[in-house]
Amino acid sequence: MDEKIKECMLTDEQKSLILQGIKNGKEKFQEISLLLEETTTKKHTPFMLYDYVNTYVEKIIEDNPHTQMKVYTRKAGWHPYIVIHDAIRNIFILVLKLPEKKYIFEPSGYREEFSLSNFDRLLQEGVPEERLLDQETHQYSLPLGIENQPFGIVVCYDSKSDVAFEGALKPDQEDWIYKEDITEYINISIRDLVKLNNYSLSDIKTTLKDRKEDEDIVIKLKNNPS
Repeated sequence: MDEKIKECMLTDEQKSLILQGIKNGKEKFQEISLLLEETTTKKHTPFMLYDYVNTYVEKIIEDNPHTQMKVYTRKAGWHPYIVIHDAIRNIFILVLKLPEKKYIFEPSGYREEFSLSNFDRLLQEGVPEERLLDQETHQYSLPLGIENQPFGIVVCYDSKSDVAFEGALKPDQEDWIYKEDITEYINISIRDLVKLNNYSLSDIKTTLKDRKEDEDIVIKLKNNPS
């Protein structure tokens, strides 16, 4: 993998925190499920798991403000979801359920927002064009160029196993720029985090910005520069 792509990936601490949040959410879901009366259709199950995972991922991020990450709640139609923003590197992270045997998500409008500028960001970081795109078909996200483009990452978890992946979608959402198994970043048997803070404390601002409303989150969309 290109070293410049690796620089845009999650840090070890970010992986560990997000995976711990996912694990905590799954455990809370199991605890509550045991108290519920058995229902015929069981329709509540996937939605409740999703809610608890999102809740506990948000909680663990908020409990670790030194990472300079913030969590926002947004909606795509009737579908609520969370977005984690790494404010230091301008990286947006989605946490989504993907069955272990499924390779990739179906293309969607809201996931497109978090993949459109990925190629542009990597070009800005110095990844050679020939490794990413066909110049005749690629359109840059903004007419002003490719500077300061956000990068979108998806952390995928499986509801029936501890398997988790980190990946970045190509702008067309037909494949991954990269996809890696990150399950090892949390030890499921003894519940220990892989503790590694990749930020120098001297570089971290202790005062975070005020919480932004959904409409203030800047996602730069594709546009024809002609």
